[in-house]
Amino acid sequence: MNKPNIILIMTDQMRGDCLGADGNSHIETPNLDFLAAQGTRFRHAYTACPSCTPSRATIMTGMKQWHTGILGMGAGQGSIPNDFPHTMPGELALAGYQTHLVGKGHFAPQRT
Repeated sequence: MNKPNIILIMTDQMRGDCLGADGNSHIETPNLDFLAAQGTRFRHAYTACPSCTPSRATIMTGMKQWHTGILGMGAGQGSIPNDFPHTMPGELALAGYQTHLVGKGHFAPQRT
């Protein structure tokens, strides 16, 4: 059985009605609309930590914000831990996927 391709797109400060796929007629987003039509969309998702770095850390580790130790962003955060026992990229690698992060992450788990 072939494994499906996985593309996880995360954006900052984007309202839920910014895509043409969501009915916005003022912004043209044909490529994102195509991906939305062909893939899985999370229309009712929310985050318990709206700051970008803590939110990304919870998505990548599956842990609650307090358990990641990443509680803020910028100079006040201090060093960002990267020794989590399980991460999304790590679990995907164990399943035979090749993973890659493009763009701003501010949080990048170490590969094993």
